[in-house]
Amino acid sequence: MVRRGLSVFVGVATVLLLSSIVQPAQAQGRRGGGMGGMRPQGVAPLRLLGNAAVQKELAVSEEKVEKLKDIASDSQQEFGEKSAEAGIDFGALRDLSPEEREKKMPEIRAKSAEIQKSINSTFMPKVAEILDKAQMTRLHEIAVQAAGASALSDAGVVNDLGLSKEQQDKIATIDKDFSGKMRGLGREGFAKMVELQGEHLAKATEVLTKDQQAKFTEMKGKPFDLKSLRPPGRGGRRAKKSESN
Repeated sequence: MVRRGLSVFVGVATVLLLSSIVQPAQAQGRRGGGMGGMRPQGVAPLRLLGNAAVQKELAVSEEKVEKLKDIASDSQQEFGEKSAEAGIDFGALRDLSPEEREKKMPEIRAKSAEIQKSINSTFMPKVAEILDKAQMTRLHEIAVQAAGASALSDAGVVNDLGLSKEQQDKIATIDKDFSGKMRGLGREGFAKMVELQGEHLAKATEVLTKDQQAKFTEMKGKPFDLKSLRPPGRGGRRAKKSESN
């Protein structure tokens, strides 16, 4: 069953997990951008459509791959355009201090959530026309895994798990704490970032009851190799070069 987590992203705070500044959507307008550009917080299946490893996992035919790439690219482009229309300037956040940026993020999260809700209502039905039920379910499972701890801030996941207001507040506090730890890493701190993301997820999961933890595990399905979702960059190029030597 395709869960309601498909229906909304909850902002763009996860960009802070990858660098100390918010990056612009470099993949905007590019076909098959995969996980490139801005990374929203929460369960984000549209961001996975252009990824080859995800397409292979879903056993998508070549013809359907091209259609999914188009949807991925178009949805990214529309997100960027609507963000600009809403006055969200991700590039300008680079010039702010960490404290100023932290104050600005709640407003950006709120605006981005509304924008992404609109985009999902437009593009997810198109995805459902291409993928069958089993593929849609697996896409959502991978998206939950890829979201890590931020999945627990996704509106659909919150609803499906039945998280209380107290639990949500505790998770938000944990998110803020780990966001601060991530912010100072920079692009070269990928290994440490992965370690912190694991700690973040473990800490946030502790807030759940045993039944909620079991249901959250079920939502994620069988483990997927999340390293295959790593965006291309200097670290990725170095890794490939090292492997070839």
